[in-house]
Amino acid sequence: MQQCSIYDNRSLNFFRATSGFLALIAFLIQNIWLVLITALLFFFGVFSMKLNFLYQLYSLFSHKILKQEIIPIEKDPGELKFVYGFTAVLFFISFALLYLGKFITFAWGLDLLVSFLTLLASFANICIAALMYVLFKKIFNK
Repeated sequence: MQQCSIYDNRSLNFFRATSGFLALIAFLIQNIWLVLITALLFFFGVFSMKLNFLYQLYSLFSHKILKQEIIPIEKDPGELKFVYGFTAVLFFISFALLYLGKFITFAWGLDLLVSFLTLLASFANICIAALMYVLFKKIFNK
């Protein structure tokens, strides 16, 4: 059985909210480069939480400057990697379609959908990709 890691819940929610709003702003102003930046933020999070710039920034700010206590949350590291990887792939697909000028409406719709799901994960703590991970884990562990 894989060891669970402990993360700061506030920092995770800050990362999700910031990324979700960044993708929403990208949709509203129709800027494909913001979609790429959002995809890269999630992509770097796949490899290590130390590469997750927004998570580290908020964690440092809240702990050192605001002197807030860490709200610990246990997560399977594979779950976070799956969630970040899946979200990064969706944003990369959206960016690639926009960059190539193919299926523009679908690409912006995908960006909007993923931004809403990211904001849902931040504010309601309901992450569809995490639920998919649990479902796949149950299916493939049989």
